[in-house]
Amino acid sequence: GNHVYLYEVESYWDADKKQPRQRRKYLGRKDPETGRPLPTKRGGYPRTCRDVGHVYLLEHLAAASGLTAVLAEVFGGEAAVLLDLAMYQVAEARPLYLFQGWQEGVRGTAASGAASPRLSERLREWGRDARSREEFFRRWIARAGEVRGVVFDLTSLSSYSRLVDLLEWGYNRDGESLPQVNLGVVFGQPANVPLAYRLWPGSIPDVSTLSLTVEVLRAYGLGDLAFVLDRGFYSAANLARLHAEPARFVMPLPLTTRLAGELLVRRRKALLAPTQAFTFRNRAQYHLAVDAAVGEVPLRAHLFFDPQRKADEEAQLIRRLAELERLVAEKRFRHRRAAALAINAAWRGARRLVALSVSDGAACLRRKPKAISRLINRMGFLIHLTNDPALTREDVLQLYARRDRVEKLFDVLKNELGDDRLRVSSRDAVEGRIFLAFLALTVHTLLDNAMRRADLYKQLTVAEVLAELRKLRQVDMSTGKSFLTEITKKQRNIFETLNVPIPKLT
Repeated sequence: GNHVYLYEVESYWDADKKQPRQRRKYLGRKDPETGRPLPTKRGGYPRTCRDVGHVYLLEHLAAASGLTAVLAEVFGGEAAVLLDLAMYQVAEARPLYLFQGWQEGVRGTAASGAASPRLSERLREWGRDARSREEFFRRWIARAGEVRGVVFDLTSLSSYSRLVDLLEWGYNRDGESLPQVNLGVVFGQPANVPLAYRLWPGSIPDVSTLSLTVEVLRAYGLGDLAFVLDRGFYSAANLARLHAEPARFVMPLPLTTRLAGELLVRRRKALLAPTQAFTFRNRAQYHLAVDAAVGEVPLRAHLFFDPQRKADEEAQLIRRLAELERLVAEKRFRHRRAAALAINAAWRGARRLVALSVSDGAACLRRKPKAISRLINRMGFLIHLTNDPALTREDVLQLYARRDRVEKLFDVLKNELGDDRLRVSSRDAVEGRIFLAFLALTVHTLLDNAMRRADLYKQLTVAEVLAELRKLRQVDMSTGKSFLTEITKKQRNIFETLNVPIPKLT
């Protein structure tokens, strides 16, 4: 505007983020003659300068969804710090032991027990309080209103700890040689928000979780369940169990199964007929729906072929083969096993597509034409099984498009929110840490949904929105008065696009 504002700036090195950072303290408006800060109308001096814009946005979304109220109803005085911890994970994606400094920066003071040792103790307390967590899930699900579908998915969280009984060896979805705990998250449709989660020891397979999950969800008040599951749940016994609940479901059929091979051989010509072509989200598709059965379970099989997907997958396959051949040609190996380990590290599963030989330390790869051709012949095809005959082709694709978002949110949970490793030493701590991660995932989903509704992703990412709003600060004066720094045009546009009131001091 027409004035210059002065800040005291201290630069320092952030060892966690490996980059230089700054601490800023607001001093006041600059006197154009002396260059010094002008006194306020009533005198006084700035006591604190807090980053508030990004927290204001996340608080508004949490309050509008009912999350803030449910936390307060269940956890009472603990609700505020739980929400702050969730927002901290979304905004910073940094370890919890740094939470106290962040809270001081946005609140002006840290809550009691925010220091790292006390916070670890509170994690264990929240982990032991299973009754409150279950009550939270019931009330949160009730707030979600009508739920017409459930997306249920699992991921694995690995840990180096040897002190947690939940950590067991099993199928690790990240391909890591570590014990794990399995986390299943339930997302409600059409709101697409996390509703609840469950934990299992890492050795329990996916298919063993469904019956108990159905019972738990019914106890939470969810009646008409429609599961959207991944191919890891496919088995004849599992389909029969779901069909007997009864629970509606949609799941992809693994293309390596006998049923998939039979459907593609018998129906390929009919599927690729010009009369079967349509568009979904401006993308050409082919579709054919046929009756099928797995054991005694009658099903509807939706066959899809996506020409663009086939071209993309084939191009990626050829590129990866060329990169693997180049990698092997540039290295020397002492023996064949070393070469095999290098290939597996570069591309897990490549050995089924190439033959390996080593002579005088030089490795040579020979492509397997039949194996590569079989893989290419399956590219672009998808088969979805459902026991709901009323679902249309658009319904099936829409459900799985939403499920793709769940996959991306798991990536957020494990990467952006810093939970790719469980750094805990007891079962209670695991339970408490996962509950915090669930709250953070919920807050992140609320922001993600708001940005999608407003079509804001065409302009900004989640990280860019939070970074821009972080610049909006509140200055608290020694006189007790406070004021916000100027709201920029970009910040105002974000608030208006997301239909969030422009922040004002109250």
